[in-house]
Order: sequence, then structure tokens, then C-alpha cells
Amino acid sequence: MSLVWSAHISWLFGERPYTQRVQAARLAGFRWIESAWPDEIEDRERLPALVSEQGVGVALLNCSAGAVDRGERGFANDPARRVELEQAFLAAVSLAQRIGAGKLNLLVGRALPDVRAERQHAALVAALRAIAGEAADRGLRIVIEPLNAIENPGYLAPTPADALELIEAVGSDALELLLDVYHVVRAGGDPLAELERCAGLIGHVQLADFPGRGQPGSGSLDVRSILERLDASGYTGAVGLEYEPRGSSEESLAFLEDGGLPVSL
Repeated sequence: MSLVWSAHISWLFGERPYTQRVQAARLAGFRWIESAWPDEIEDRERLPALVSEQGVGVALLNCSAGAVDRGERGFANDPARRVELEQAFLAAVSLAQRIGAGKLNLLVGRALPDVRAERQHAALVAALRAIAGEAADRGLRIVIEPLNAIENPGYLAPTPADALELIEAVGSDALELLLDVYHVVRAGGDPLAELERCAGLIGHVQLADFPGRGQPGSGSLDVRSILERLDASGYTGAVGLEYEPRGSSEESLAFLEDGGLPVSL
């Protein structure tokens, strides 16, 4: 068994303050966690010690995606925010190195109504090239996550094909694909087909059931077939549990008792 679960502590254990979620994940049996960018300075400052105390690995850390509560999903496409982007990336690099995360998730942004599309694309590619070079120098990888356009209209990489096209345009081995099964299905795609097409290019995987974005077993996805195909593809990384729990976080983890899934804690 080569796959391992990773608890996304920005989604799971939300009943607790952020600084208590690392311990909650470890008590639930997880050896790996991942997280969105912690907006609170105190949370960022305490995270390295919490990770060390609980003895967990960090599979993924998100860079700041801007004002998410106001609809932003990154801003790498905004030529006017290039300095802000570089500062946010370096802050994420610093935290990643302190917590031992080898991969950073960088959301690319939503279309800006007042900037020509060609200029946004050029700014995005140039920014990613610079960031990818800095990541490679530090032994880090950047993953590009497609976000479905139904829930994130205007997002500049709404499908895996779009993300791979962007990665190819940048031309750096430091860039990989983050395949989020929920976003693939929400956009009308076939996760089994995407796993086959993207095999060897996937740097991280995230999972929620569909419809509803709940835990595995709460929707209609054939989660077992998806995970078996992922395992057979040669992917050896973590599978991030990024879902909205049905019931408490602990109650939502009952599916982990199903020994038939090719993933371990």
C-alpha cells in the first residue's frame, strides 16, 4: 500500500481553534496533515512547534490566496500585484521549511475584468517561472490546482487540461498538478480518465465525495475505484481529505474503518 491519508486541517476539525487541530488529527490516527495558508500570525508562529510535538508530516501548504472571503482565488495573474505575490510566496517558503512541507499549492487567480486577458496570461506565466525557479533552488515543488468554474467563475485553470497547459507554458520541472477529485467531477469530468491522462504529472491529490463535498461515502462517487486507479498509476504521495464533514469531524472519519481502501493512515 503506497498511498497515505492527509488530514486537511483547514477543513477538518473546524470545531476547534486552528492551533488544536494538529493534535486532533494525530489523535484520530493521521500521520500527515495539510493546510491552507494560516491567516492569523499566531497560528503561523505556533504551527512549527505543533507539527514537531505531534510528530506529523506536512504533505502540502497553501500559499496565501488573497482575500478568499471576498472571492479571490490567488492573484498571480495580476501584474499590479507582482511584488505582493513574491512576498507572499517567500513567506510560504519560510513557513514550509519550518514545518517540513515539500510542496506548496499556489492558486493562480480569477480573471480580472479591467486587464486584457493576454496581459494577465503573460503576467501569470512570468510570475510562475520566477517562483518555480526559487522553489527549485530550495528543493520545493509548486502544485497548480484546477478549481471548477461553476463554483469559481473566471478561475484561470478550471480543469486539469488547463492547468497542464499552463505548466507546459512555464516549462519548469518544479511545477506539478494538484488533482482535486471533487473539482474534476463538479466540472463534469471523469476522475478515472483524468488519472489515466495525468499519470506521472500529479504532485498531490485531494478528495471529497460528490455531490455535497462531504466525506467518502456521503455521495455517489466510486471512491474505491478512484483510489485503486490512483494507486495503480504509480502515485506514492498523500491523498488529502478536503471535505465538509457530515456530523462532527470525528464522526465523519468512520469511513477509515473500511480496510478495503488502498490508503493507510
